[in-house]
Amino acid sequence: MKASLTAIAATIISAQSVLAGTVEYKCEITKTDGHGWIAPEYHFQVDTNIREAKVVSGHHDWTSAKLKVKNSGEYRMFWNVDLRSSEGQSLRMKYQANLNSAKNTVKIRASFAHISASNKPYGSGVCSVTTG
Repeated sequence: MKASLTAIAATIISAQSVLAGTVEYKCEITKTDGHGWIAPEYHFQVDTNIREAKVVSGHHDWTSAKLKVKNSGEYRMFWNVDLRSSEGQSLRMKYQANLNSAKNTVKIRASFAHISASNKPYGSGVCSVTTG
């Protein structure tokens, strides 16, 4: 009986270790506004235990993102990056991604931090877990 309880405890601890790790999502943007500020692919690393996230895309390197876990289990991430416009101007961009891990979908929107622009870039797509 003692051996059985030890085996069960080891299994539970092992399962918790897997759940406690960082999960990486690869998301392909299938619908976009066409303005070019939303990349065609994003990778997210999410660690809910320490409430940290990172994001990378074709537009920028790995960047830390603020992570909020909603009651529905959806992840909301916020990050800022400096990008270049087609005219060579450096622009500060604010991004927000809503990743629904249950449905494997993502919605991304962006805004310009220091200029007034009427267009708010957006995109949506599908995700898959690449590690976890």
